[in-house]
Amino acid sequence: MNSQEQLVERLTRFYRETRGEVSALPPVWVPGKQRTVRWLQPVLASLALVALAVGLAVTLRLVRDQAQRKTTPPVVVSPVPAPSPSSSATPSPSPSPSATPSWVTRHIALGQVQAMSLDVAAIFAIYDPYPATRGIRVARVDRNTGAVTTAGPFPNAWQMARVTAGLWIAAGADPAGADTQWLTLVDPVTLKVKQRVRLPGKPTSGTYSMPQLAGTSDQLWSAYGNSLYRLDATTGRILSTQPLPGTASSVSIDTSSHRLYVGMDAATPQTDQAMVIEFDGRTGAKLASAPTGGAGLAGPQVAAAPDGVWIAYATGMMGAVEHRNALDLTLLPEPPARHANGIHVFVGGGTLWLVHSMAQGVARADLLTGAIAASVNETGAAALVADASGSYLGSFDGVGFLRPDPACPH
Repeated sequence: MNSQEQLVERLTRFYRETRGEVSALPPVWVPGKQRTVRWLQPVLASLALVALAVGLAVTLRLVRDQAQRKTTPPVVVSPVPAPSPSSSATPSPSPSPSATPSWVTRHIALGQVQAMSLDVAAIFAIYDPYPATRGIRVARVDRNTGAVTTAGPFPNAWQMARVTAGLWIAAGADPAGADTQWLTLVDPVTLKVKQRVRLPGKPTSGTYSMPQLAGTSDQLWSAYGNSLYRLDATTGRILSTQPLPGTASSVSIDTSSHRLYVGMDAATPQTDQAMVIEFDGRTGAKLASAPTGGAGLAGPQVAAAPDGVWIAYATGMMGAVEHRNALDLTLLPEPPARHANGIHVFVGGGTLWLVHSMAQGVARADLLTGAIAASVNETGAAALVADASGSYLGSFDGVGFLRPDPACPH
């Protein structure tokens, strides 16, 4: 017999024994006569037994539940051991571009990078160090060891070009009036100054204008203000001059030295037309021209490619990228894509690189079609150089050695 049956039996026996003492009628109160509480005793006793029974039932339930918890073993999930790496193990699949946090495998801390150049042994960067009071400097980073050599300051240094004679550095005008418009040739290993010549040209009055520089092994070109200059790559001497119908905003020459492209902002602040002009990379003869975008917004930025030129520019709301052929600068189709105003294009290592300085991203794209193969978020991306042996990113705090997503063609 369980506890509940025992309780019922006790209550039944109690009511049998007290049947004669409990009246079926309620007691009659007689005024002036003291009331008795004898009739309440059985009732109170019953209530006490009921309360005791309820408490006993609750206690038994708690004891039973506690016993079940003690006797039921907890479920333990054993961790699955990770496989140990071995030479015979099958390599895991490459992560998708979205899963890659960064393509930078080595970082060289310098400061804010403005421009970059490249040769077979080193990466060169114009940068503003921390603290910035030291002035703009130039760094050489060894591609194999990462060893850094720095020199400077080079006040208002803006662009550079690597030629056989060394590294040319172009510095623009100082708004405060200091004499800073110089071309400086430095040794490509020690960065010691070999020669300085006056920078040809002058900034366009009332417009944003900085000296642009491009070169190959034996060619050196400078576009500044409203003129394009072909210079001697060894001495910096002016060989020829071409007038420009606008303010030069960028210049780029293909690796074969056959074609030179100049991006130009509007001729005057009232003119809303920007242009790109193609020149013969050897003689400076004009070959073709076409309107493009970016007027009044720092103008178009050009990057020479084997089949023509890639152009990037701001529109005020978004950025845009164009691809034009080398024959007559006809606009070629490219995949539709959305870009921020800070979009820049670079060509290197057989790849088109899209660098979003505002959207904090870098993308690799097909050089012929512009189709993006992979992209990654890179904070403070500003400039990029690449060749068949490697690619390097300049950012707000230095130079990064890149290892793009392995799914990308290279």
